[in-house]
Amino acid sequence: MAQEMRSAAKEGVACIVDAGHPDMGRNLQFLKQLSLNSGMPIVAGTGYYTQPFYPPAIAGWSEDDIAQELIRQTKAEPIGAFGEIGTWDAMTPDERKVFRAVGKAHLATNLPIFTHTNMGKGALEQLDVLESAGVKPERVAIGHLGGLTDPKADVQKAICRRGAFVGFDRQGGPGDVDQVPAVMALIEAGYADKLLFSSDFSFASDLEHSGGAGYAMTVTVFGPKLRKAGVTQRTLQGILVDNPRRLLAFIPKTPRSA
Repeated sequence: MAQEMRSAAKEGVACIVDAGHPDMGRNLQFLKQLSLNSGMPIVAGTGYYTQPFYPPAIAGWSEDDIAQELIRQTKAEPIGAFGEIGTWDAMTPDERKVFRAVGKAHLATNLPIFTHTNMGKGALEQLDVLESAGVKPERVAIGHLGGLTDPKADVQKAICRRGAFVGFDRQGGPGDVDQVPAVMALIEAGYADKLLFSSDFSFASDLEHSGGAGYAMTVTVFGPKLRKAGVTQRTLQGILVDNPRRLLAFIPKTPRSA
């Protein structure tokens, strides 16, 4: 895995954000070792993923209970984001509770938030709930919006107008060419500064060791498709470098012990 990180760095990847957290089996010590051994900065996420993955305790916890547990984790561990925080299809009551709790934890810590949608379902509702908890949209990225098939990108535009980021975050495979029209529509509408690209990397078959494109696949596979469609290198640099830097940057509101 360290070699996979070093290979991605050679392709221009300067940082990786890990979207796992305890309810998904994330091993924070492994991430630390991987970062140290490879030299690749890794931002660790935390939170609760979606209803099918919640620990049983979530059902009995209040919003404040969940928020306090998340705040405790950020004080004890080197966490850099809340994410990915998700809904599966229609938002369940427990998912709504978790979203509001994450909003409260954000207000206490200033950590950015990135979400999981099921291929774009419920995207606007996710932003509604986070805003209802007091979160400013510019601190939020709504995820997997490349899964929507509308070339006019109406939902994505609505999210951008409200100030949040939109995630086209399954880039690097043969099917991502279908997402180019929506990306172009957003760029042409003036929303290049609200786009985020990533691979949602999760399959061993995508590793370079297995013959796949590797962790740089968003840069090496999807980037050229956009350049071919007419996106300038300057615009692409802004999307791949400046936008994630703005989302991830924050001044901690709570002291860190790790």
